[in-house]
Amino acid sequence: MRPITFLPPAPKKPAPSRWACVDASVTCRRCHHEWPDGDPAYQMACRGCGAPAGQPCCRPEGGNERVCFQRDQDARRAGVLIPCEGLSWDGRHDKPLTLSLSRSSDAHAVLSGAPPARRFAA
Repeated sequence: MRPITFLPPAPKKPAPSRWACVDASVTCRRCHHEWPDGDPAYQMACRGCGAPAGQPCCRPEGGNERVCFQRDQDARRAGVLIPCEGLSWDGRHDKPLTLSLSRSSDAHAVLSGAPPARRFAA
């Protein structure tokens, strides 16, 4: 009888990561308000995930192209962000970061949670 051999575990695929500039122009999808210098919520440190000011949120489950609720709430309380005039049950703006596959000089890594687009897949 042959001994049972176990194969080594298959390497995990790297987590989907993109690059984003927090000071790039962003527009709310609901009310179309535009911030040419980037999302003002990034001026605050995030209580939700612990990201420092000027850095994207860093939730381990992904979805970091949007700021945490606590960061938006703190920005509204500090007066740097106005409530959304569009159709929103909580007054939050829908202002996702623009993600890129290539790194630029002022970009930060963002765990997006989204799989790579088919046209970019190897």
